[in-house]
Amino acid sequence: MKRLTLLLVAAVAVALMLGANLGAQDAPARIAFVDSQALIASHPAGEAANELRALAAEEIGGLREQLDGLQAKARAEGLSNEEAEMFNVLVATYESVQARYAADIAAAAQPAIDAVNEAIRAVAEQNGIAVVMDIGTAAESGMVVYAADGLDLTEAVAERLR
Repeated sequence: MKRLTLLLVAAVAVALMLGANLGAQDAPARIAFVDSQALIASHPAGEAANELRALAAEEIGGLREQLDGLQAKARAEGLSNEEAEMFNVLVATYESVQARYAADIAAAAQPAIDAVNEAIRAVAEQNGIAVVMDIGTAAESGMVVYAADGLDLTEAVAERLR
């Protein structure tokens, strides 16, 4: 008798869980995409971050050229003590400049990132969107194999940012 009661209670519990899950699946989650990199780049703070990236590329590129030249010489004929010391100083400078620019670019871009994230959230809520994915990341990762037309919210988010 106890076994029959236990089985009955278990069957009722399973039925309730299945019913609850089926009810939760009635409204499918809406998914959309945005080109967040384009949105960030078009924001004034994103433009400032891009200007810093250009400066960084120029400065770091010059240091990289000097390092490459010394590395080629080291492979071909070796370096004098003075050149080896200069190489070490260049490596330290290169790493320091890279770290400084990375921090400066991140700080400059943060207001754009925050504004874009807030605009994405607002547009998604307004349109009943449950999940918003970055279109570039989705394409690169291969996570999304198919998406219907009309799921790109980039223009609506850009309009909200204006």
